[in-house]
Amino acid sequence: MVGTVRRLAVGGAVEWFDLERETWLPAVYHDDIRDSLIAQASALGAYRYPHGVGTLPNDITAYKKEQRDWGADRAHWPPILYQYEPTKPAPRTPRPGRWTTAAGELILDIVNDPLLDFAELPHTISSCEKPAFLEAWFRSNSRIVMKDIRGRMLQDPKGDWDGGVDPIRTGTIGMRMTRLRETHGMISWRKKKGSDKIKAYLDSILPQKCKAANSIKNFRVLHPHEKFALHLGNVGQMPERGHIGTKDLSDQKKAAVNQQARAKYESLKAAFEAKQAGRAASAGQDTFSSSESDSEALSELEETDDSDAEDALRNLDLGAESDNDDLLSNLLSKGPTDTSDNDAEARASDQGSADGNPEEEHAADVADTSDANDEGDFLELNAEHQVHQDLLRQLLAPTRRHFARLTSHQPAPTTPTASYHEQWDHMQTELEQYWDTAGIEGEEPELIGLARLTRREIRWNDPTVTPTFPQNTMVLIAQLLVDFD
Repeated sequence: MVGTVRRLAVGGAVEWFDLERETWLPAVYHDDIRDSLIAQASALGAYRYPHGVGTLPNDITAYKKEQRDWGADRAHWPPILYQYEPTKPAPRTPRPGRWTTAAGELILDIVNDPLLDFAELPHTISSCEKPAFLEAWFRSNSRIVMKDIRGRMLQDPKGDWDGGVDPIRTGTIGMRMTRLRETHGMISWRKKKGSDKIKAYLDSILPQKCKAANSIKNFRVLHPHEKFALHLGNVGQMPERGHIGTKDLSDQKKAAVNQQARAKYESLKAAFEAKQAGRAASAGQDTFSSSESDSEALSELEETDDSDAEDALRNLDLGAESDNDDLLSNLLSKGPTDTSDNDAEARASDQGSADGNPEEEHAADVADTSDANDEGDFLELNAEHQVHQDLLRQLLAPTRRHFARLTSHQPAPTTPTASYHEQWDHMQTELEQYWDTAGIEGEEPELIGLARLTRREIRWNDPTVTPTFPQNTMVLIAQLLVDFD
């Protein structure tokens, strides 16, 4: 429940009304003391590895001594991220008490609710925090919810908030963690619709020694067809959450969508294993299937070019207009030397990295994975140059068209220098506002958008839709992403 506040005429102090005690209590907004919280924490030390940072100077995560050595890359993860599943049911301990200042003032979030004093959370959190840290905090205490994270972020991280819809979508924060888990073969420790099927698939590919140790520390990142398979059990089962304009909820439609997705998965897997068999034969090695995940084979697996399988993934077309996969494949799978034919090799990545493990005996397991699997930050990168802005405008065209189909009007202009994810998030937030204002029943759909853009893969947040681009977009991708190799 949103709290009631008042600001005193004399001195401007803030007070919050406690309904249980029926009294006004002294309070202060988190934003108003953010700088002092950061300064106090910084006096105690500094993180060994970088956290996410926003545009404004105080859009950072405050130092927390116990988390000094945590890193976003896999080599420096906190131990809880290597743990595959909870060792026991999450304890249903009460949520902590209200967080107060040394002067006894309640610390309020942007919707006038007192923040709770979670020992696991830093006093401030960046709006651009890396997903590894977010996932670690959620795992560290089952009572932490998204509201507790959002409350420690800046109210207005861009400095241009108009007082309307919250400029930070909690769904975007959750998507960062989803991409991290999909890349590294992690399960969500929070039960949600469809999560049991995702876990069942991961159980089937995780080596027995990893399951026995309840750890993914000596496992690898997932291949594209395996990432696809994570959602195979749920494809077609939740069409009400889809991106296609008509939502056919019939069992026949669900079965048809699932059958087509399963056929594509088998094609992806066959293409991957055929390529592995060819590589093994040429090297005089024994062949192995993608289900054999012994760590001795991981380095070879991670060096594999899966462009054929990824082309097939992009071809999963249950509502797309057409595709340019031949051109796309050429642009994304060839080297950067023949730019006259627009064959420059592209590289970019989402948030979070997969750059190995500090233990020497595991170093080969994760070698050379950053190209194809690093969850980097190209889609989070601000567009400072015109060519980057032109590319983002074209990459976001499918999102704008989807928005227009759902609302019958165009979305408001976005800031051209903002990152891809920021511009997409702006349109999604506008859609949510439209949905609420129009009084439409049910949750608003998620707009189509890029989930991953690398030199080997273009992947959308809906595996059943494949938007297409004109050739000049492919040229811009080739020209711009080559700088990230």
